[in-house]
Amino acid sequence: MSNLQVIVGEKIKNYRKIKGLTQLELGTKANIKQGYLGDVERGARNISLESLEKIMGALDLKPSDLFGYHEIDLKDANYELESVIQKHSEFLRTKRVEDVKMIHRISLEIFNSLEWKPNE
Repeated sequence: MSNLQVIVGEKIKNYRKIKGLTQLELGTKANIKQGYLGDVERGARNISLESLEKIMGALDLKPSDLFGYHEIDLKDANYELESVIQKHSEFLRTKRVEDVKMIHRISLEIFNSLEWKPNE
């Protein structure tokens, strides 16, 4: 199994969960067998372009949703705050609501602990 197969499979699984679909429901929507979809999500199956297109259509995805591998290089003078915020937003959209809330609480704690307090 290739690294790309695993990455694409994980992204399909994340987007499926975001849409609140089971494998069976997505398979039905995309006209793909549930077992095949499960194999794709685990990265155990090499997905055909035809099947990928069906899944993307059923999940209302763009190619960049599955193949956008942009890393943020903070040393790059061209990066901007909006770009960083957009990357974080894209990342968080692939996570469960409970996980996003937890990340938010942790972020608040970190930023609150970093704030300068004149009387301390």
